[in-house]
Amino acid sequence: MFFDIISKIRFGFSLITLWFRLLKSSYVFKTKGEKESYALTKVYAKKHTDDLIRITKMNLIVEGLENIPREPVVYMGNHQSYVDIYVTMNSLDRNICLIGKKEIRKIPIISMLAKYYKVLFLDRDNPREGLKTILKAVDQIRNEKYDVLIYPEGTRSKKSEMGEFHKGSFKIVQKTQVPIIPMVVNNAYKVFEETYKVKRGIEVHLAFLEPVYLDRLAPEEAKNIDDYIKNLIQKKLNELNGL
Repeated sequence: MFFDIISKIRFGFSLITLWFRLLKSSYVFKTKGEKESYALTKVYAKKHTDDLIRITKMNLIVEGLENIPREPVVYMGNHQSYVDIYVTMNSLDRNICLIGKKEIRKIPIISMLAKYYKVLFLDRDNPREGLKTILKAVDQIRNEKYDVLIYPEGTRSKKSEMGEFHKGSFKIVQKTQVPIIPMVVNNAYKVFEETYKVKRGIEVHLAFLEPVYLDRLAPEEAKNIDDYIKNLIQKKLNELNGL
């Protein structure tokens, strides 16, 4: 109980610090432009994610960074909790465009971070707006050479089991033909969202699997790319959990 309370207070201070830092991002955005603001915000996000790992005394184990090619990629992973995004952004030193659900815009400070961190908001209830988001992500890959990160489940599972992958999430890859990096996170939900109390020292695994190229798959595999990627992630999850 004491660790939970102290951790939440410390994390609150980290968020307040982030807000003050993002005021500078805002100033840089207005005076120097989007790219300079993004670079600065990426530094601030790294500090904030470092705070979360330190505050929770998380044991973060990252593997497979060597599997990520230099060219732009689309990361597709299982989505257990908000911690997934923290450990992913903490582990990658690349320019990334995130795709998140529109509800993020209602979260104080985090919505401000999203503004300067190239987060695109996906409205799954509005196909027309959803397509606009997909096309913006395609533009980020083709013209800006940014990676894109998306969670095909569309929402947090808050458990080790995965939900269904939305086929629409794969349109970005189908339009750009960039490689997919299947991304596996294990135990992230146990840090907080399992009980809504912060747990000390949870061992969280983050694994980046070998790239998947659509044009190298069999026709049936490419047609059912959502199931193909989900099965790769599930296999790694089973391995991490000794199943």
